[in-house]
Amino acid sequence: MPDTGGRRKRGSEWKLSNAHEVGQLARVQCGLCNVKRWYQPGDLREIFGNVEAVLVGSKMSCERCGKNEYMHAETQNPSARERQGIRVRRLAGIKVLRRVIWRDEN
Repeated sequence: MPDTGGRRKRGSEWKLSNAHEVGQLARVQCGLCNVKRWYQPGDLREIFGNVEAVLVGSKMSCERCGKNEYMHAETQNPSARERQGIRVRRLAGIKVLRRVIWRDEN
């Protein structure tokens, strides 16, 4: 197999739909406060679209510290033993929030 210099070939990204199809889970972790949360990739795809799984971390903010610079996401296929101790967060719904923004005119 030819060496690609560590780069992936075009079109070979691991997207959320790929992870969902093979039954993986997405682990999102905050590097600042070390909080780990597990999600179904299909639920994350509903929110962010079918993006690469590693890009999900940059689109989320930590619920504990509120920062998003330290978020990291990856897909994993935990064993049955590991899966017993994991609480997977599921999407309950999406709300659209509309806010009025005022400006003063001179």
